[in-house]
Amino acid sequence: MTHPKLKTFEALGEYIDLLLDAICVVNPKGEFIYVSAGGERVFGYAPQEMIGHSMYEFMHPDDHERTHQATTEIMQGVVKFDFENRYIRKSGEVATILWSARYSEKDDLRVAVARDVTAQRKVEKERQQLLEKLEKLAMFDPLTELPNRSYFYQRATQALEHHSDIAIVYIDLNHFKEINDKYGHAIGDQILHAAAQRLSTAVRSHDTVARIGGDEFVVLLERIQQQSDAEAIVKKIQHALGKAIQIASIPNIQFDLAASFGIALSKQHGNDLEKLLLHADNAMYKAKRNA
Repeated sequence: MTHPKLKTFEALGEYIDLLLDAICVVNPKGEFIYVSAGGERVFGYAPQEMIGHSMYEFMHPDDHERTHQATTEIMQGVVKFDFENRYIRKSGEVATILWSARYSEKDDLRVAVARDVTAQRKVEKERQQLLEKLEKLAMFDPLTELPNRSYFYQRATQALEHHSDIAIVYIDLNHFKEINDKYGHAIGDQILHAAAQRLSTAVRSHDTVARIGGDEFVVLLERIQQQSDAEAIVKKIQHALGKAIQIASIPNIQFDLAASFGIALSKQHGNDLEKLLLHADNAMYKAKRNA
């Protein structure tokens, strides 16, 4: 039996069909009883293919539950202007649909406008991915995938501002220039990458390892009460770096790395980041000379 309200939509059909959006009317069972011509552009089905069928037949299964929740709210009188879910088109393509919907208690029907925002959401996602990529390039070293100097400064500054007791460990790989000169920069880069991974696994989850240039790294150790706490972590780093590195392109050669370390503690050397870095750097070079 045709719902009397549909006569209104049918009378306006030639105008409604000019809309790029789809006008949909759904009965209490969740079945489409009217879909304007725009439905084919939005859903990928001709209106007559949708009428008489439940909206859930066309909807992405992962969106059924939250759509049901939204439908319940609409039936309680809440007008939805910005609800999104996904429909699966006849072609198999997944479309993102933006809905504006309300319930007519008088007619016991839900009336909604559906807009295809698939392309828009795709552009937004790509833009977000690009921004994340640019942010990563700005804050991470592309060779080792470690945080860079800028990221390190940001993290260390935040830690000091929150009055955290920190230690800064300056690390320089010994004799790395000789490896570069003898085997070339491509091999040297692979060794740097391997060393970076070992540094990352040797520290705690809340510490920060950064590459600040060449064969130099710096580690931000947080929640450090005394020198011995930092020294214990440095020993773990030394052990991790001390394991021989093998490069696939020259499997008959093992690279044994050694490093020089310098430690500065905020409890002993103050909360000025530049001074802490300078103290750690000087301590590292002193250790390097004595190596």
